[in-house]
Amino acid sequence: MDKRGARRRGDAVQPMQVQWGGLVGQRRFRAMNTAVHLMAIDWRQSALLADAERVFHDVEARFSRFSSDSELSAFNARDTECTAVSIQMLQLFDLALFFHRRTGGLFDPAVLPQLEAAGYDRSFEKVVRDDAGAPRRLPSQQMSIAQVVLDRKGRTITAPAGMRIDFGGIGKGYAVDVAAEKLRASGSFLVDAGGDIFASGDGPDSDGWQIGVADPMTGEDMDIVALYDQAIATSTTAARRWKRDGAWLNHIIDPRTGESTRSAVVSVSVIASTATEADIYAKCALMLGPGDGRRFLETQRVRGLMVLQDGSVIRSAGWPSIAPVRSEGSVEVCHAE
Repeated sequence: MDKRGARRRGDAVQPMQVQWGGLVGQRRFRAMNTAVHLMAIDWRQSALLADAERVFHDVEARFSRFSSDSELSAFNARDTECTAVSIQMLQLFDLALFFHRRTGGLFDPAVLPQLEAAGYDRSFEKVVRDDAGAPRRLPSQQMSIAQVVLDRKGRTITAPAGMRIDFGGIGKGYAVDVAAEKLRASGSFLVDAGGDIFASGDGPDSDGWQIGVADPMTGEDMDIVALYDQAIATSTTAARRWKRDGAWLNHIIDPRTGESTRSAVVSVSVIASTATEADIYAKCALMLGPGDGRRFLETQRVRGLMVLQDGSVIRSAGWPSIAPVRSEGSVEVCHAE
């Protein structure tokens, strides 16, 4: 295996590329409609790697809106306002409510009706990419996860009738973080779920886990960063998009408008302490655009890299580049500790 893993054809929308060397324990599989790669420097950690893989399959089985027998689908089809749920469902709702408050409402998984109205009403590979004549039936009202009440002791969730949830904006980062906890005892390891990455320890060559950040349009590396006990995730509108009535729509619904986000930013990569944070903050910064997105990342005290529609690149003051391949248009825009 090369020092740098080869990027597969079509990976232009796969924002991260992991670099490694030496003998490592690995597992590769598909879950949550993405390729997952687990690595542990100690190749003997096969049991821990198997435990980490099960996390992804369990999260998908429980929280996929595309599986009719998932717990989330049962919640979305409920006919009562108060519903008994599993501990795992309660935990994810709790986490979603925390980030809803933390982001001032920008993160809101209660936008499923708006997402379906935009055309993302089935697994993405089945979405009709250009359906000019498709009528859009917009929801009569927009709900917010802030309306949800959790009873942690009784393990119930009370939500308004008709509220339907999509955990696509948090589920993958959450799975990465839970899998990382399973691998914690192995020391140096990496969890990569389609570009949502958590890297622990010094990496295979003791110089950090080297992660390539790809140009969202070309798929070519535009930067390389070294991570130590950190997570990185990228949000982009260049990947999951389709046409309706001649207009490009995407999977990132802005809860302020109920519509697909329209932004001068085409992708945002964020480095944070957890993959959940990185994933959510990247989406929020993308929705906010260059100026407000910069200030948002600064407020959250995380590091970010933005790619704008015109191809220019904005890196934060603390962005840990070790080999910036493309630097034109880059400026220091925020300060993160």
